[in-house]
Amino acid sequence: MSEERGRRIVQSLLYAAEQLEGASSGPDVRAAVRDCALALEHHLDTLAKDLNADPSSIHAIEPALIPRARNVEAGLKQLLLTCWEFLARNDTELGDFARARDFARQMRDAGHEDIDLVFASLLLPQGLD
Repeated sequence: MSEERGRRIVQSLLYAAEQLEGASSGPDVRAAVRDCALALEHHLDTLAKDLNADPSSIHAIEPALIPRARNVEAGLKQLLLTCWEFLARNDTELGDFARARDFARQMRDAGHEDIDLVFASLLLPQGLD
């Protein structure tokens, strides 16, 4: 089996945030943060493809939404950096549940911003063409 076929994908930022909120130990936080990183990478990859798509493509982000999409992208990138900071800590340090819950809130907020961008693109007059 190729590595690509075996790679796990976490598609939902909200699901990843929920997993992090439910973490009850340092190792649980580590596993949840890994899922957060996978979800962030998935969304960043998808957003990058849409931002770099040919403007005539159905996947291209409408010009009016590009600044908003860039802001979402920047937020997701910052959260991915936070994941890496979390993963550099030992399990005892990861047991700081207040910090983990705060990060889960940030993940949830990012998930809402991402879905709001999707809805905004659908609500444009040409969004459902």
